[in-house]
Amino acid sequence: MAGRLLMARLLLAILLALLQGGAFVAAEGDETCSGIVPMKKRGEVVSITDFGGVGDGRTLNTEAFVSAVAWIEQRNAPGGTLLYVPSGVWLTGAFNLTSHMTLFLAQGAVISATQDTSSWPLIDPLPSYGRGRELPGGRYMSFIHGNKLHDVIITGVLLQK
Repeated sequence: MAGRLLMARLLLAILLALLQGGAFVAAEGDETCSGIVPMKKRGEVVSITDFGGVGDGRTLNTEAFVSAVAWIEQRNAPGGTLLYVPSGVWLTGAFNLTSHMTLFLAQGAVISATQDTSSWPLIDPLPSYGRGRELPGGRYMSFIHGNKLHDVIITGVLLQK
């Protein structure tokens, strides 16, 4: 449990450091005069509320996030899809992202991690992690997760433990 909390804090610190920089790494020729690369415009926009999400800070929205990302992955729209999270507190367990998507949090939107460990799937340990060398079994999946993804944008971020 302490390891998961430490990992979540480390991930949040790295994410915030990247966002504070104000610039993104881009392909040659993509930079503007200011050096900031504009956010990629997506072909489609869907809202987490379209998948049953409720931003009241009490309703668990894990199924809404999982369903929305699965729909985006299956749809595979040209130019990708933006998942819009309106203002509110969105309580959720861990969920995966997919390639070619933007997770956009509107002003006042907070994605809040549930403390119920049953909402945190166990996944196979990575060779570089402990949990597998020191302790048998899997490890808890990170809050917002993805493997071998590309063309993913997370913006307007405010994560809360």
